[in-house]
Amino acid sequence: MKVNNITVNIIFFCLSLFPNILFAQSTQIPGDPPKVMLERTEIRVLHSEIVGQDYELFISLPYSYSDTETDYPVIFLLDPYRAFSMMKGFTDVLAAPFQIIPEVILVGIGYGGEGLNARLNYAVGRVRDYTPEQDFYTEERYESLITDAGIEETDVISGKASAFLDFIHLELFPFIESNYRIDSQDRMLSGYSFGGTFALYTLFKEPELFDKYFIGSPSVDFKDKVLFDYENDYSKTHCDLKAHVFISVGGNERSFGDNQEMVDSLYSRNYKSLELIKVVFDNESHTSCYPAAMSRGLIELFKEKDK
Repeated sequence: MKVNNITVNIIFFCLSLFPNILFAQSTQIPGDPPKVMLERTEIRVLHSEIVGQDYELFISLPYSYSDTETDYPVIFLLDPYRAFSMMKGFTDVLAAPFQIIPEVILVGIGYGGEGLNARLNYAVGRVRDYTPEQDFYTEERYESLITDAGIEETDVISGKASAFLDFIHLELFPFIESNYRIDSQDRMLSGYSFGGTFALYTLFKEPELFDKYFIGSPSVDFKDKVLFDYENDYSKTHCDLKAHVFISVGGNERSFGDNQEMVDSLYSRNYKSLELIKVVFDNESHTSCYPAAMSRGLIELFKEKDK
């Protein structure tokens, strides 16, 4: 042990004599550094005949995927360009080495493109796909924002959530389930903001497509609160709603009251099979609330139910 300690001390002493050399070496940047890749992640392209869109799919596989024959729960994630790496990080760290949630397959649904074009495809695509009805105010607002970013002559169309939902059900589900080992009885839809709007729309239109719903800060004020009409219409024709739902909102969000109103409406129906969890994140804004909501939502939605 003495010899090892002396050796280590000598090494550190020698290194301390040449700080400038070490600094110079550590700050050298190669001309073409390697790109960072997310482990166990694939990119696929799936054309939708229903929507007329090539969707870029980000697919993350579990740690154990290549070593097992297991069928895994699957999360379908909206807005992957801002949320995929965050969701992958949470699902990885919560699954191992200390398992809080099961390992999952993660499928992010994106729009493709490069650079500024990718951002444009994303902005236009999400307005079209996530909104349940056409809203001229939303279209004009996004066209103005895109023009301010230096891009002219861009048409923004809203209100195509029905077609997007058909794409997920009739085209995306079969593609994923034929290429990956999916537990088709354990699907989760994850949406935030307009993505949360689409998740609520799905909950009221075809709730059986997913077992779990992460609905973060949904834009329930969209088009004069039209989502309340969908919720009310569902309650008139159904006596139950079988789903495990997590809804969150930041305490500093302007839509705080509208989100609470939606939760109160759902609670008032007394659906026997609805598991509804509402969490308010104090002192969080619409932007800052997302990471906290995602982590909490995963834990709440995947934790074991009482037998």
